[in-house]
Amino acid sequence: MPRYGASLRQSCPRSGREQGQDGTAGAPGLLWMGLVLALALALALALALSDSRVLWAPAEAHPLSPQGHPARLHRIVPRLRDVFGWGNLTCPICKGLFTAINLGLKKEPNVARVGSVAIKLCNLLKIAPPAVCQSIVHLFEDDMVEVWRRSVLSPSEACGLLLGSTCGHWDIFSSWNISLPTVPKPPPKPPSPPAPGAPVSRILFLTDLHWDHDYLEGTDPDCADPLCCRRGSGLPPASRPGAGYWGEYSKCDLPLRTLESLLSGLGPAGPFDMVYWTGDIPAHDVWHQTRQDQLRALTTVTALVRKFLGPVPVYPAVGNHESTPVNSFPPPFIEGNHSSRWLYEAMAKAWEPWLPAEALRTLRYLSSVETQEGKRKVHIIGHIPPGHCLKSWSWNYYRIVARYENTLAAQFFGHTHVDEFEVFYDEETLSRPLAVAFLAPSATTYIGLNPVSPTSLQVTVCTK
Repeated sequence: MPRYGASLRQSCPRSGREQGQDGTAGAPGLLWMGLVLALALALALALALSDSRVLWAPAEAHPLSPQGHPARLHRIVPRLRDVFGWGNLTCPICKGLFTAINLGLKKEPNVARVGSVAIKLCNLLKIAPPAVCQSIVHLFEDDMVEVWRRSVLSPSEACGLLLGSTCGHWDIFSSWNISLPTVPKPPPKPPSPPAPGAPVSRILFLTDLHWDHDYLEGTDPDCADPLCCRRGSGLPPASRPGAGYWGEYSKCDLPLRTLESLLSGLGPAGPFDMVYWTGDIPAHDVWHQTRQDQLRALTTVTALVRKFLGPVPVYPAVGNHESTPVNSFPPPFIEGNHSSRWLYEAMAKAWEPWLPAEALRTLRYLSSVETQEGKRKVHIIGHIPPGHCLKSWSWNYYRIVARYENTLAAQFFGHTHVDEFEVFYDEETLSRPLAVAFLAPSATTYIGLNPVSPTSLQVTVCTK
């Protein structure tokens, strides 16, 4: 199971409805009330996830522990129960309520009505400032209704979330196992240090650039919104300085000129044989991003990388902030306007000069990139590292790493914004190291961090 190695840099902790006289309501009221509840939960989680360190603490994360549970979500659920007057809601009534909601969704949900009440609820619970509540509800409402309509969440699971395990089990955190090949695992091969003078490859590791198109020097770096130092942040009090020219040690992302300076300064650190670029290009303004905003960030920063790195091959991964709404990556069977095709097609077009045809095909379909055959030493790159996602996904990823330890040479991730590494140990004794994952620091200062320097972006690997 992965255990975390020493951090190479200090990481920051991250930490209504109209009720009937008898405690029940008609199906139409239940429908929009339930959708409002789901939307409020989604908004709270989305705003928390806009800061990757709010929910996940790298030094304590572990794929088999309950650390993967969204703490902020569980703090908000009791407040939602109080607002809706559900203090004495019984398990049978809860299950009947959500059964009615699921039946009502088969008909015609009123998205505008759901959104209007969700905005009021967001303000009442102080999930975010009023302007942010309004914008993010309008951004999420269509997708949330569609997700709930297609959801397989049972009344028992929904009530397990609201009332606890005595009423049901919310199995988004439950265990499952991936099927691995039946071919026996080869005996582990102890790592052997490379011989002096062995050929090496030099890799540039970029992640979490987070370009803010609306960054504005002099604005308030400590505004009420989830992201500051930008148009709309206002001016700071006379006692505090405003946002700096290059960036700010606060909840702020970066202007384009800072990313350009970073990339232009890579010349003396090179030459590089390849680049690993592990995602999160747009800013953290998750409450009012449009598809056009996300595509502008993709094409602008991709052009900047190509400008300064020239013909060096770049292998990119997709970050959770690439889409809008944030973290929204519907599975391939979702088609039409709710699908992610708009994003994947744009990525394939922007990254076509770097990737072979087969990698572009998988990118268009699964947002993943595969560039090498089997039967070779491989690197895995991704955005969210194991231990920072739902525990069953981390656990199954670990099982893959353990099974192919002789093949997997290294792993590269971003997302946490800090410079650290994860060490994986064998399942049997928990004492034999079998793999390592490198987590790169961010370019952005969000929140209150030093931007990464070119000298810390280099990785040297043996090629034989």
